[in-house]
Amino acid sequence: MSDDIEILKETEKEKLTISEGEFVPDQCDSEDNSVSHWTGGLILIGIGVIFLLANTTGFVIRNWWPIFILVPGVVNLANAMRNYQRDGRFSERVRQPFTWGLVLTVVACTFFFSWSWGAIWPVFLIIFGIGTLLAGLLS
Repeated sequence: MSDDIEILKETEKEKLTISEGEFVPDQCDSEDNSVSHWTGGLILIGIGVIFLLANTTGFVIRNWWPIFILVPGVVNLANAMRNYQRDGRFSERVRQPFTWGLVLTVVACTFFFSWSWGAIWPVFLIIFGIGTLLAGLLS
């Protein structure tokens, strides 16, 4: 039994040892790149469609700058989704980007649609309350 454990330890050390100049890609890296390419591509397509509509039709965006807030929100939500797929459950690695992705998305929508901050502020309490409850359940 102890021989089996020693063999497993040696095998694990060999996997972790990377000789100088050698690159061993991790399986997670390819998934990360796939998600980031999809997210980045969809964001660029969405922005391009919006500007194309603005140039070719009467569609006018008065507040286009909230896109710079919406993009990190969408990226956080995509990271939360990727972490959920990796972990197979709603873990701490999912909770944080999910909560902040929701906050940034609500802020961007508030600016896009000119919602009143006085009316929308309870949404932030709800989001952070849900995040706090989830943190308690996950610990």
